[in-house]
Parts: sequence; C-alpha cells; structure tokens
Amino acid sequence: MKKPDARQIEQIVSSLLPDEEYRKVCLSLFVESLLKANSYGSGKWGTYCYSGGVRLLVGSLIVCTIHKDGLWLSLDKQLLDEKKDEKNLLEGSRAWRWEKGKYAEYEQVPSRNGYYIPSEENPELWPIIRDLHFEYITKAAYKYNQLRCDSQKKHSPELLVYIGDELGRSIPGPDYSNTPRTNAYDEVEEFKRTSKGLPKTVQRSIILSRIGQGVFRSDLIRYWRKCAVTGCDSLDLLRASHIKPWRDSDNEERLDIYNGLLLTPNLDSAFDKGYISFDDDGKILISDSLKEKDRNKLGIHSKMKLRRVDKSHIKYLDYHRCEILK
Repeated sequence: MKKPDARQIEQIVSSLLPDEEYRKVCLSLFVESLLKANSYGSGKWGTYCYSGGVRLLVGSLIVCTIHKDGLWLSLDKQLLDEKKDEKNLLEGSRAWRWEKGKYAEYEQVPSRNGYYIPSEENPELWPIIRDLHFEYITKAAYKYNQLRCDSQKKHSPELLVYIGDELGRSIPGPDYSNTPRTNAYDEVEEFKRTSKGLPKTVQRSIILSRIGQGVFRSDLIRYWRKCAVTGCDSLDLLRASHIKPWRDSDNEERLDIYNGLLLTPNLDSAFDKGYISFDDDGKILISDSLKEKDRNKLGIHSKMKLRRVDKSHIKYLDYHRCEILK
C-alpha cells in the first residue's frame, strides 16, 4: 500500500475538512494528542494519512483519527466509569457520539471510543475529553515499548510537515533508531506477565500458537492439509502463520483456526512482513515495496490465490490488509 505524497496528503485533508478554520482546530487537537504521546518516548508513536483520514498510533493502537466527521478518539474506560458526571455530560452533548462499530472499544488497553465535533458552543467539553483521552494515551504508552514495526514503516514524515505548515509551528517527529525490536520471546514473556489468571493448559496452547506449534498448528494442518496457496503438501516445510498477528489478537483470536494460514516459508515471511496480503476472494495482493526481480526469485506472482476462503476469514484478512500490508 503506497503512502500518499505531500500533494496527496494536502488534497486528502482538504477534502475531509474543507473549512480552513475548522481544519486548523482539528489539526491543533490532533497535535495535542501527538505531543502527549511523544512525551512518553519518541519511538512509541507514529502518524499516517490514508484516503479516509489521518491517524495517530501509540504502540499497537489507533488512538486518534481525523476524518470527515471531526475527531475519533480513544478514552480511558476506567477513568470514564469513575467520572459519572463527565460521562453524562458527554452523552448529553450533540458534539460527542460513541462509536458503535467494531472499534467501539479496545480490550488490550480498555477504552471506550467515540467521535468529537469541535464546536465553540461546548467549550467545556474538550477539557473533559482531553483528560480521558490523555489518560488513555498514558496507559497505551506504558503498555507498549515501541510502535509496531509495520506501523513504523507506515509513518509519514510528509504528514507532519504538512500539519506544521498548516499550523505555522514545528512538529516533532518520531525516532525509532533506539527502540528494541520485539520478537516472539518478548511477546510470550509479556503474555505470561499479563495472563496469570488463565489455566496453565490454556496459557500453554496460546504460547505454542505464537511459535506456530501445538494445537494451533495441528488445527491448521487438519483444515488446510497443504499450503493454503501453492498446494505444497510437505507438512514439515509449512509454517503456521497468524493472519491478524499474535501480538494484536486477543486470546480467542490467537487460537482461532480462521485466523491462520498454512504457508511455505517464502510466502509466510512475505505475508508476515506485509509484502503480500489477500482480498476477500483470496486473490493475492502484492505490495509495491516488493521489487519485481525479488517477486520472481521468491516465486510470487499475481495469479496466486488462497485455495479456500471462509466468511470467518474475512475480518482477519481485512485487518491484515489495513494494518500489515505495506
């Protein structure tokens, strides 16, 4: 997925927020969130622009999005439940509405998410929202050591330059050079620390799924029997790969057979790193970042497709296309 250039970024944001004054208000609030995230470390956050808006991520989570309806924001659930008067004020305001779709709340760092339309009619509303939102950014920043590697690649320096020009101020950029790269061992250790209430047998199944072993691999072999794309049936060569990465999945998703593909090593590596993905019909999508000569050497071509796609695969494939595909 090719990143928009500077001209395209300006066109996207201007089309979403055509009123210049309102656009600057939304960008200013977005920068407040960005600066809060940056205060916990320059390697923990990133921003990018896509056709539907502008996003700020912390760790593995989208915390703020500018779109045509204003600002989508994550609010800390624990603090929100404690501040009942403020919650009632939000719910009684036309400037706020709760997200009702699949991103209504997060589980990794508990949140309630919703839409804010900045307005001079409700000057008391933003300080309340900001406190709840900043508390969420704080907790997300403490949970994650760094911005996810695929999101680091999505980060758009051009977007920060554009925002700086619009607001007439300098915007700090992230620095990923000193952030440690996560690996399976780190993720498993983090899981162990946060899952002590689970039965040992469940813990073990989930941990084994991270390294492509145990019940998860066995279930994928029974389901696919061969490589999900090529039909290679040398099972000892095939890798059990999560579609929605293990680190981003909840415990149920980590063991869900429909969140897995059985792939040859070259396809597994390309899929894991976002060089390929698949549409809802199973047709392969190849990132522009994968050079044609390398495609040929890896045996990857546009006629490839998944041998079967169940409707239960769709939500995971959608996640992979949106969040992992380069």
